Amino acid sequence: MQLSKSQKYDYFRDQLKAWRICGALDLSEGRYCSWSMLLCILVYLPAPMLLKGVYSFDDPVENNFSLSLTITSLSNIMKLSMYVAQLTKLFEVQRLIGQLDARVAGENQSERHRNMTAHLQRMSKLFQITYALVFIFAAVPFVFKNELSLPMPMWIPFDWKSSMVAYIGVLVFQEIGYIFQIMQSFAADSFPPLALYLISEQCQLLILRISEIGYGSKTLEENEQDLVNCIRDQNALYRLLDVTKSVISYPMMVQFMVNGINIAITLFVQIFYVETLYDRIYYLCFLLGITLQTFPLCYYGTRVQDSFAELHYAVFCSNWVEQSASYRRHMLILAERTKRTQLLLAGNLVPIHMSTYVACCKGAYSFFTLMADRDGLGS
Repeated sequence: MQLSKSQKYDYFRDQLKAWRICGALDLSEGRYCSWSMLLCILVYLPAPMLLKGVYSFDDPVENNFSLSLTITSLSNIMKLSMYVAQLTKLFEVQRLIGQLDARVAGENQSERHRNMTAHLQRMSKLFQITYALVFIFAAVPFVFKNELSLPMPMWIPFDWKSSMVAYIGVLVFQEIGYIFQIMQSFAADSFPPLALYLISEQCQLLILRISEIGYGSKTLEENEQDLVNCIRDQNALYRLLDVTKSVISYPMMVQFMVNGINIAITLFVQIFYVETLYDRIYYLCFLLGITLQTFPLCYYGTRVQDSFAELHYAVFCSNWVEQSASYRRHMLILAERTKRTQLLLAGNLVPIHMSTYVACCKGAYSFFTLMADRDGLGS
């Protein structure tokens, strides 16, 4: 079954729509000779033009803005190619989540599941609003300038100011690139924290199921079968985590590498060079977008590790004392398996953890002071 034709995936519906519109799903399914490849080439064609134009302007704001756009565009290319190689695994993610959702029963589990679904929707909306604001404040301000200007400060191989047709052509080219890069960034940056939050909540639902065994009116055999079903859920949960890690690991490594630099550049321009209120609002929105790239990811990565650690004690919260010997044997197997630490690593190297976010902030401060000393603004 092809993922792009599946309509049963509700949790990441917005992300899948964005990937489908941008052509990433077609590329992941091997359709390279299609409009999707042409679209990706068109969208990321400005990347070498941005790279050539870095620090070639008289205005320091434009120079730093160009550097930030270049870094972001190059990182988006890398993340998109990594996601394209793994997106077909989302069908297995869909199947595993559906399997775990089917096990939700009882008022406590149903209430937590409803809260989880609502929270996922709110998180997705927050990403959409933030990236929409970034697009508006980045792609629109050229309209209010007195002379002809472009949204992106980049090198253009011809004189676009001498012809209105050339100017409109370059303007449309840049705006299309902006729109699709924002959509790809939204999908690539919002999917990992949403997926990790969902895994954390599915683990908490499993903890509830295990903890409730033995306190109802079921027989010993039925309680034993409930525990066996929970062990199957545990297997599905571990598999869900492994597949998710394989999808997001290397894109998140790229994200961690460029995040500190982008934070430093944004703060540097905001503090030393920005003068207009419009530019200040744009850089604040851009800083919020950068923060959303890593803070929720690291926060929910920490939540996943904590939730799996709590799973070890859930079996002892059940009424295991009054159960059969077979139940207690299964219980010991479950308890031993939950001792395995679930370590989330970006690129099999950097922990997806709050400690990494703190390290990114420290790296951003170091790069900020380096830029300030270079420009003689540190004093």
